[in-house]
Amino acid sequence: MNESFILSEFDRLVSSGTFQFLLTSALANKPTIPLNPPAANKIDERDQKREGSDISTQGFKMFCWARPHLMLVTSDGYRRQYEGLDLHDIKSVWFLLSTLDTDYVAFYNCGQDGGCSRLHKHVQLIPTPPKLFASFLDPKDSQPPRVPFEWFYRRLNPHDSTPERLLEIYNHLLEQSTNKGRSLSENFGTAPPDAACPHNFILTKCWMVVFPRQRAAINKEAGVNAIDMLGHIVVATQNEIDNWIRLGPTNALRELGVAKQEAL
Repeated sequence: MNESFILSEFDRLVSSGTFQFLLTSALANKPTIPLNPPAANKIDERDQKREGSDISTQGFKMFCWARPHLMLVTSDGYRRQYEGLDLHDIKSVWFLLSTLDTDYVAFYNCGQDGGCSRLHKHVQLIPTPPKLFASFLDPKDSQPPRVPFEWFYRRLNPHDSTPERLLEIYNHLLEQSTNKGRSLSENFGTAPPDAACPHNFILTKCWMVVFPRQRAAINKEAGVNAIDMLGHIVVATQNEIDNWIRLGPTNALRELGVAKQEAL
């Protein structure tokens, strides 16, 4: 994978007007999934596994806030964002992480309460932001920070990080997340019967993090995805900044995830 080509193509699209890369322009008009529980529960033949559904395609994200901001999208448009990840997803993500020269982070917002903004199953990748909550996993023997929500993580063994092994780790962390948060999500009662527990998945070449989500947003100006939950909060307007200050980031993240029981 030629990273210089990715960057040059990304910059070309931005300069051509196809993308709006300014933070306020990129996020202010970002669409979200319409709230329609009956439709979410409806299952028909289009929801079933189809030939080609295991294939992922790479593209740039339109409402981007990183350079570059990549998306891996399943070729089958009926794969859904409320599904858990499978081996084909992990293989595609790990190929990119292993091939790109720069350190990237991949993340998956599973389910409406997990912060997804589109139903078509997709994983996103951006250059790894500094000082994430999980950055302590990069060096050895570092101590984890105190975060206000339940999270589960694993430092990866560089000699044993095959897609198959990564899927095992993901499933284990997802099981822990499900045990903590399965029935606590805001839209639990209207989720499709085969939906995974709403969760966030974050992966680098060094570590994996999975945690359950209760809500996608506190209000319309305080919604977060997986990266936001790790302390890198992206906002579109000054009003959103003021809103976060008023709510208090710690209190907000506690409500958006599954709150830890111990006092912070």
